[in-house]
Amino acid sequence: MFNLKRFLTLLITTVSFATFSQRDASKTLNFENKVKDLLVVPFNGISVISEGDNVHGYDPTKEEIIWSAKKQKNNSVVLDVSSMDGDINVDVLGSLFPGEREFAYIEDTPFIQLFHSNKLYVYNSFNGELIFNPPSLERYFQSKYLFDENALLLYGISENKLIVAKYLLSDKEFAWKTAVSDQFFEFFNSLLKLSGTVFKDKFTYTKDKVFALIKTKFYTLDKSTGKLLWKSEEKNILDYKNSLDGNKLITIKKKGFLGFKNEIELYDVPTGNKIWKKPLSTKFLILFEDWQDKMLLAHYKGFNFYDYNTGKKLWKKDPKGKGIKSVIPIDGDFLYVYDDEMMLINKDGEKLWRGDVTISDNDDDPIFFLEKTNNNRILYVTSTYANMVDYKTGKKVWSKNLKLNEKRPTFADYDAKSGNFIVFNDEELYKFNENSTKRPKPFSKLKLKSEKTISSMILFPNNISISGQSEVVGVDFSGKLLFHKKYSQPGELGRKIFKGLSQAAQVASATATAEVTVTTEYKDSKGNSVKNSNTSALFGERTKAIGEAGYIASGVTGSFLNDRFNAMQETNKYALIFAKGENKSKLLVKVNKETGKEIDKIVLENNKPVYDVDFATDMIYYSRKNQVKIFK
Repeated sequence: MFNLKRFLTLLITTVSFATFSQRDASKTLNFENKVKDLLVVPFNGISVISEGDNVHGYDPTKEEIIWSAKKQKNNSVVLDVSSMDGDINVDVLGSLFPGEREFAYIEDTPFIQLFHSNKLYVYNSFNGELIFNPPSLERYFQSKYLFDENALLLYGISENKLIVAKYLLSDKEFAWKTAVSDQFFEFFNSLLKLSGTVFKDKFTYTKDKVFALIKTKFYTLDKSTGKLLWKSEEKNILDYKNSLDGNKLITIKKKGFLGFKNEIELYDVPTGNKIWKKPLSTKFLILFEDWQDKMLLAHYKGFNFYDYNTGKKLWKKDPKGKGIKSVIPIDGDFLYVYDDEMMLINKDGEKLWRGDVTISDNDDDPIFFLEKTNNNRILYVTSTYANMVDYKTGKKVWSKNLKLNEKRPTFADYDAKSGNFIVFNDEELYKFNENSTKRPKPFSKLKLKSEKTISSMILFPNNISISGQSEVVGVDFSGKLLFHKKYSQPGELGRKIFKGLSQAAQVASATATAEVTVTTEYKDSKGNSVKNSNTSALFGERTKAIGEAGYIASGVTGSFLNDRFNAMQETNKYALIFAKGENKSKLLVKVNKETGKEIDKIVLENNKPVYDVDFATDMIYYSRKNQVKIFK
């Protein structure tokens, strides 16, 4: 399972070191067999280790293996492929089957999924208890924990049928299993011919319903009984968005010869009936907001409120502009960008500014930053311009835009506490405050080794850090260069690792850095937020549910788990560098992005290192053959 946050903390290069000696491991664990995989569980920091036919749990607070378990013997699942053309690799079915990786964690829980012998098992990482062991003739590919029921939602296959199931952990039995598709394998066989195609599976639930998007096919089930309410097995369903109560839902389908268009359908969930006579056809979806009795839908061609029961628009006409790139809800208003302009409207669709604000030279210029400041201004940074706009009047603060070189990389960061902005473009840094009235001039000019490979800029309290594939730079706020670490190009090890990570990251970062990001919000009929958006508070609620179910080890406090959660949200301080040391040795180097200091160096003795990092404690786990080395 690819982790974008982890990838963004990795700076993968090759460099020669003449100083800074290798540090010995703080602890080494020895096993009888070769270590196949290891994973640090974000919830509690326990490292789970797979070696041979065994699984182990290592507790770093006790510095010892706290449990060991034998992997379950697998009774092969019988698949009838006589009706299919050629061989079938059923491993491809599981979107969470991580290839060479055996482990994946269930978010906000201490539970780990072990993918062993083509089957999924679920363990409690606190004590090694096997909480889900699949029946011998069933295969499951994904599980999701129901915090409100102490149960698992799963999907998989049984007797060549696609099934969705709910497993009660307290009773150790299935509440229900539902075959949602008898023709799944025929469909899957056709997918195998589409080499390189990536399908997004999605599994969510509301108080009384379960929604499953599996390889472009969509299913709705009753959460209590497992009854299949309805399904849409038309091809090319990319995503769905449901109302908070689960009674209304839209699906987004890929349309057109090259799939460059979207088709949006609105459904009444209890009946499965389509509410619109014709689907909404557009280039892409931007924003879905559930307002209980209506929804706000923003897409490339326009945006409007739609009544859930009738499907009719509530504004007489869509706001001016096509080619909409972004719609941002701000204090009950909506800031939207279309073509090369932006406008602010209220919840009744009325303009709040006298005229549109031009923010770029070209319609397709990307937007790098667009946000309201603490003093009622809006800062925008595009590939061609940067400026601030008065929130009430729409008037630009600076008489002239800050002109940027659209052919060079651009990054922007904002510190809400101080109100300071930093913009990087064309090897220059610009600094200004949210209260500034004059267009800034560059305060630092850099000479980078490879500007095109710069991937991030981070604003620390005392300096700015810029990093990329071949260098790490630190500059203080006076413009003084603090450090500039330059690295050579990757060797064979670096190229292999970087290639694998970068290919996976291309899919994830395309969403993270694209001009258009689909946003989902839940509000009441007056526009007030109704869903708990405080992730720390939500994590606390989930931790309480897991504790009440008896899955948290004695002595582990809620404050310990909450501190880990908060620490895991900040993972950009260090970079892990794959490097080449003396005598062509392969190294994993830990670098402090804020200071530029290389604070750790580990010799890698194999070309496919199995390792993980606990970003809450900065501990590194690295395995070679039958050993796991731990670096504090």
